[in-house]
Amino acid sequence: MKRPLVIIGSGHAGYTLARAFRQRNQDTPVVILTQDGGEDYPKPRLSHGFGQQVTADQLVVQTASRIAATSKVMVRPHTRVTAIDFDQQTVIAGDLKIPYGDLVLAVGAKPFVPPFSGTGADEVLTLNSLTEYRRYFDCLNASKHVLVIGGGLIGTEIAQDIAQHRQVTMVDINERLLARLVPEQVSRRLQAAMHHVRFRFNRSVAAIHKEGAALQVELSDGERIAVDSVVCAAGLKPRLDLATGLATQRGILVDTQLRTSRAHVYALGDCAEIDGKVLPYLQPIMLSAQALAKTLTGEPTAVAFGPMPVAVKTPLLPIQVGGETDGSHLEWQVSEDEQGLSAKALYQERLVGYVAAGSHNGFTLMRDLISAATAQA
Repeated sequence: MKRPLVIIGSGHAGYTLARAFRQRNQDTPVVILTQDGGEDYPKPRLSHGFGQQVTADQLVVQTASRIAATSKVMVRPHTRVTAIDFDQQTVIAGDLKIPYGDLVLAVGAKPFVPPFSGTGADEVLTLNSLTEYRRYFDCLNASKHVLVIGGGLIGTEIAQDIAQHRQVTMVDINERLLARLVPEQVSRRLQAAMHHVRFRFNRSVAAIHKEGAALQVELSDGERIAVDSVVCAAGLKPRLDLATGLATQRGILVDTQLRTSRAHVYALGDCAEIDGKVLPYLQPIMLSAQALAKTLTGEPTAVAFGPMPVAVKTPLLPIQVGGETDGSHLEWQVSEDEQGLSAKALYQERLVGYVAAGSHNGFTLMRDLISAATAQA
């Protein structure tokens, strides 16, 4: 019997690959192993589901059994992989041993939670899965005041979403919102739009103390803030638990064909590091899955990303980002009016990135960025 393609992980990366592979190959068995229920849901909606009062069950698009039937694959939910024998090409999940012809690690990333002291440290909420969203949704519905840790992309989206219904305080170690993603003018404009959120910049959370049903959050400058819930959106760390025996740095190292350091083993999505970058966004995951499906079906294909736009889901000030926008080496050209602003990031007089905010359209800037990248190549 032909050894199956085994995919560990049922997120966007794993399911997109499974569908793309099945379109090209109808014969090879496909087995998807996942620790959770294997539900298919739009992960970006997690960060703005509370504002719309959408429950976890309402987010589910397809169940694991439905995906298995429609995609003609085997999905094994609530299956925790405990080890991988790369020499024997076998995945081990407790007493279960599954041989593979090719193995794809699509295990994603886990929320980074800084070490906090205090009796309430275990009360911190994170938001990177449907399971986490269930707890998050219930806790926030029982809260009046919520503290959000992190003023990056996800933290900003979450804070703006929660603030539709609750009092929100945000704490961030940087001096402004989206400090590593947009220029100061955009941060200033976004902060003004989010005037209903209390900001504590240049500070971190030192301790979280449980006091009855409430939490007392102690900041690095000594300030104490009484809240009902704390949400940590301080970033993500690629999951490397199953990567023992593989080359890793920040993530699992892969080449442009998504190959790891072991034969017949690939990595895809938030857990993979390619060209020194981890790209936890939908478009690079989709492009990677399509390329890998071709490679796995006998047509070796290198993934090519090119400039890709990232939308920040902040309805009070919609933002689109493309290309390179982080670094002191960049020179910014900003055009601003009442409707929004457009900002071009230049390096050595060449366009390398852009930000469009408000009603300013980023598509023209994206075309210019693609033209600049093509000319450079």
